[in-house]
Amino acid sequence: MAAKDPKGTFKTYKCKPDPPKDVRIAVIGNTTIISWTIPTKQGIVYSRIYLKNSTDDDVYFSSGTTYSHYIDIQSPKSSTVIPNLERCSKYIVRIQCLDKIQEIIEGSDFTTHTFWVTNKPLKPTLMSLSEHPFVGDNITFACKAIQTWPEGYMAPILTYHFVGNPRGEIDNNQLTIHTLTKLDKGQAISCRYTDEYGEVSNMSDTITLDPYYGPENVVPEPGYTHFNVTEGTLLGPINCTATCNPECTYIWKHEEKVGRFNRYLSMQPLTIPYIKRNQTGNFRCRIDYPYANTYERTDITVNVQYSPEIKETCLFDDQSQCNRLNTTNNFNFSEDVNVSLLLRIDSNPDPKVMLNSSFLAIQNSTKGNGYIEYIYILPHLKCEDSGEFTIRAINGIANGDTKKVNLTILCKPRNVTTESRKIETKVGSAENIVMYVVSSPLPTVEWCRVTGFDWIVNTDIYDYRYEIMSEIQVRSELDFGVYGITICNQEGCIDDNITLKPRDKPEAPQNLSVESVTFVSVNLSWIAGFNGGYNQTFKVLFKTTDTDIWNTTTIHTHEIKTGSVMHVTLDQLKPDTSYEVMVLSTNIHGNRNASLEFKTKVKLDLSSSSKLASNSWLVAICIGCVISILLVVIIILLVFKNKTQKDKRNDSSALDN
Repeated sequence: MAAKDPKGTFKTYKCKPDPPKDVRIAVIGNTTIISWTIPTKQGIVYSRIYLKNSTDDDVYFSSGTTYSHYIDIQSPKSSTVIPNLERCSKYIVRIQCLDKIQEIIEGSDFTTHTFWVTNKPLKPTLMSLSEHPFVGDNITFACKAIQTWPEGYMAPILTYHFVGNPRGEIDNNQLTIHTLTKLDKGQAISCRYTDEYGEVSNMSDTITLDPYYGPENVVPEPGYTHFNVTEGTLLGPINCTATCNPECTYIWKHEEKVGRFNRYLSMQPLTIPYIKRNQTGNFRCRIDYPYANTYERTDITVNVQYSPEIKETCLFDDQSQCNRLNTTNNFNFSEDVNVSLLLRIDSNPDPKVMLNSSFLAIQNSTKGNGYIEYIYILPHLKCEDSGEFTIRAINGIANGDTKKVNLTILCKPRNVTTESRKIETKVGSAENIVMYVVSSPLPTVEWCRVTGFDWIVNTDIYDYRYEIMSEIQVRSELDFGVYGITICNQEGCIDDNITLKPRDKPEAPQNLSVESVTFVSVNLSWIAGFNGGYNQTFKVLFKTTDTDIWNTTTIHTHEIKTGSVMHVTLDQLKPDTSYEVMVLSTNIHGNRNASLEFKTKVKLDLSSSSKLASNSWLVAICIGCVISILLVVIIILLVFKNKTQKDKRNDSSALDN
C-alpha cells in the first residue's frame, strides 16, 4: 500500500490480502457452482480460481479464443459456474484474492477444496433375501445401487424408494413385508434411489411376489362329496384339486373294507365305466405337498343306485284283513277312514310311493331277502283321489314299478268354486249362476231364497266333481243382495252363497216438473231414481232455447236415496224467455237425464202499474157503492117478505076461527 513519509514522499508498503472465506461448492450433473466470500476492508480487485483434475493436471478454461489454466473474477462478484466437467471424477479447486497496488499484484493465500463430479444414478439391482417364502412368512428385498462416484469419494447420501407394496417397512435400502398372504401373490416390487444432488435413478427390474402355500381347500371337482350314480353308467371324471403353490401331487384310494383304503389311481381323474352296485362306498383323495412334506385328504361317497321293484303289495283299512293285490281290486273308503298300504320293495335309493300323484310319508324297516318293507299310513284320502289309481314306486331311476287299484272315496260336498261369488249386474238382467262342487255321491242343491228357478246338476270331467247351474232374474232394486245355497249328499251338507251387487248408471230423474216460475227465477223438483249401486250426484243444466250455451248448477247433498224429492231454484233468469232444462244423474259408470222447457213471466212496466193502481181505487169505490146499494135492497126485500108472511098467518088464523 502507498503512504507519505514524514518528508511527504510516497512510499509503497507490501501487505498480503486475506484469503477468500466460506467457499461453497454445488455439483449439479456435470456442472459445478462455486461461491465464496471476499474479505472486507481490503483493496481486493478480483479473485483467481485454479482447478486440477484427479491426475493433478490443470484444467484449462476457454475465454473467447484463448485458454488459461485459471479464471479471474472481477470484484465484487464472488461466484462462478464451471460447466462440462467429467463425470465420475475428482477435482481440486484453489481460490485466492488478488490486490493490485501501483502495478504490484499481491495475492492472498489459497483456499483449497476438493469436490467430486458423480455420474448420473444408474438402474439399481433388486434382490430377494428370502428364498421360497411361505404364506405367513416375512420377505426382505434389498435395493443395490450401482457405484457412480470415483474411488475415495465419501459415502454418498442415497434415499431409496420401493414401489408395489404399501404395507412393507423400509430400512435404508431394504424392504421387509411381514406375514405374507395369498393376496400378495402377483404383486410386482421394484425400487429406485435418489442421490444427494436430487438425481433419480431409473426403476429397477421387478420381482413378482409368489409365496408358497398348500395344500389347502382339498375338494373334488365337481364340488360334491356325495355322488349318486346309476348302475351300469359312467362315474366321473372326478378331479381332485387343492390350493397349492407350486402344484401338489395326488392319488385316489378306494375303501374296499371298512377303514381299509387301497391305492386306485395316481394323478388321474377318478373314472369308473359301467359301475356296479358292489362298488358303492368311499373313495379318498390324498394331496401331497413335497415342498413342506405335508399332505391333506378328502373323502367322497359313491352311491350306486338302481330302479325299484315292488315285490309285494297290500292295502287295508282299520276293520279289514290285509289283502294281497295280485289283481285289480275295488275299494270304497270314506274320507275319515285311515287306510294303510304295505309294500315290499327292492330299491336304491329309497323310493317314493305315489298314489294319485301324491307323495306319501314312509315308515320303512330293512328286511332280508334283498328288499325293504314299507308301511304307509295314507293321509286322509279325498274325493279327488277317487278312481283307478296307480301305486307307483319311483326313485328317479328308469321307470320304477307300478300296481293298480280302484278306489272310491266318499265325502260330503266341499270345495265349491265359481267364477265370482260377488256378481255386479243391473236391474232388468238375468244372471246365470254356474258353480262347481266336489262331492261323492251326487249332490242335491237348493236355494235358501225364492228365485223361481231350480238347480241343474251335471257331472263334470271326474265322477267326484259336478257342475251346478241356476238363474236369478233382477227385476228391481229389491232383487239385489245375498242368495244362500245348500248343497247336500248322504255324507253331509255345505252352505254357500252368491251376492248380487248393482253396477249400472243411475236411473234418470223422475217426475221432473216446474213448481213455480217468476219473471227472473224458477223452482224445479224431481224424484231421485235408483243410484245403480254407487253414489250419484245431480247437475242442472239450463239454457235459453235460442242458444247452445249451457249453464250448470251442481246439487250438493250428503245422502240421496231412491225416491228422495230434490228441489232446486234457478235465478237471475231473463223475463219472458223460453228455457230448456236438463237434470243429469251421474255415478262412476255414467249418467242419465230428464229434461223440460219453461218460460219466465213478463216483467210489468212501472208507469203502467201506477195508472193501474189509481184506476183500481176508482173501481174499488164504485164496487163499494154498488155493494152498499145491493145490501140496502136485500134488507128491504127481507123485511117485506117477513111482513108478508106474517100477514098470511094472521089471515089464516081468522079463517080458522
